[in-house]
Amino acid sequence: MLLPGIGVFGTGHVVRILVPLLRSKGFKVEAIWSQTLESAEELAKELRVPFYTNRVDEVLLRKDVDLVCIVCPPNVHAQIAVKALGIGKHVLCDRPTGLCQSEVLKMVHAAQYYPSLISIVGHGLRFLPAFVQMRKFVQEGYVGDVTVCDVRVQCGNVIEDEYNWTCDEVMGGGVLATVGSHVIDIVSHVTGQRATRVHGLLRTFRKTTDKIKGIRQITSDDFCTFQMEMSRGACATVTLNNSLPGQFVQDVLVCGSKGYLVVRGGDLYGQKLEGSLKEEVIYLDIEDLNQQSFLGTSDLIHGFAAPGQTSQRGYSLPKPYMKGLIKMVGALKEAFAPVEDKRSWVKEPVALAATFEDGQYIQAVIDAVRKSSRSREWVKVKLQVEELDPNPFLSAAVRKSIISI
Repeated sequence: MLLPGIGVFGTGHVVRILVPLLRSKGFKVEAIWSQTLESAEELAKELRVPFYTNRVDEVLLRKDVDLVCIVCPPNVHAQIAVKALGIGKHVLCDRPTGLCQSEVLKMVHAAQYYPSLISIVGHGLRFLPAFVQMRKFVQEGYVGDVTVCDVRVQCGNVIEDEYNWTCDEVMGGGVLATVGSHVIDIVSHVTGQRATRVHGLLRTFRKTTDKIKGIRQITSDDFCTFQMEMSRGACATVTLNNSLPGQFVQDVLVCGSKGYLVVRGGDLYGQKLEGSLKEEVIYLDIEDLNQQSFLGTSDLIHGFAAPGQTSQRGYSLPKPYMKGLIKMVGALKEAFAPVEDKRSWVKEPVALAATFEDGQYIQAVIDAVRKSSRSREWVKVKLQVEELDPNPFLSAAVRKSIISI
């Protein structure tokens, strides 16, 4: 079995989770890129990756790299993804897909131009068994016509220890972009409906931390609530609050004319409006993540923590997102495994994955929620069909300094 070699763009906490996971599935991680050579070297040595650089082309032009994982700051996603597809590399891109629709639209056009290449967004919740079952039950009519969706996420801080893009709203930070992007995607995925109008409120309550203080302050939102009118009449409400350090609670409720379904964490429950006196268990997540092979001693040495816990170095993902990521990487392996040529793949295993078109829709919703929060009015969700000027909030200095080719 010949799996494609991997080039990883980024050195954030999630890379320390992703690299051991990829290896556990049989992928070889051949190269790491960072915006600075020093950070690339440090992480490459820590994770035992043979090649590191701060130049994009030095990764993309490697013959042993056929799939790139883009998990770096969002302001460089589009540039790397478009160039990677043009060179003939498969692309897995982290969320948020970009900073604005114009950037994501470039990715959409590149993916359409190279349909023989994988181009997906890392919305792993789509692969979580509870949401796979929820979508199936909705399609089979368990809830009838979908009327209401209610999502509540309570979590800890989503910014990192040092001032970076996660602290800056303009650079793609904030609970709306980092967590809300997953929520917007999964609501549309399980219901089959997209938002047409939104009304939202964003707030930044904590502007400094023990490690981020002084001249630079946090501008990314740590609280967000918004409503979405959906394309077939359903209404959705979403509340995202990252004021609960060390905790993660996520409930996704879908109500309809015949009953409801709810995913709590990784478990699925449901109840019919007629003929049922109590809630039934549809799917229970009994898989023990601590038994995963990539959570070995070497990874613990490198600071990895079991899901739901935080290591001394702070590397962790909430359990539903960790399990979704594991399932998604497993699906990638299955897509490449049946073929002899490591550049060829089969579509079925990754058919559930979010496309770049989905990424553009999610970005359109995020943009509309931000606009609504500023105007305090309902805002229509509009998909761009032409590439416009870059994000007007980005300075020329930012655009020039983000990347080394």
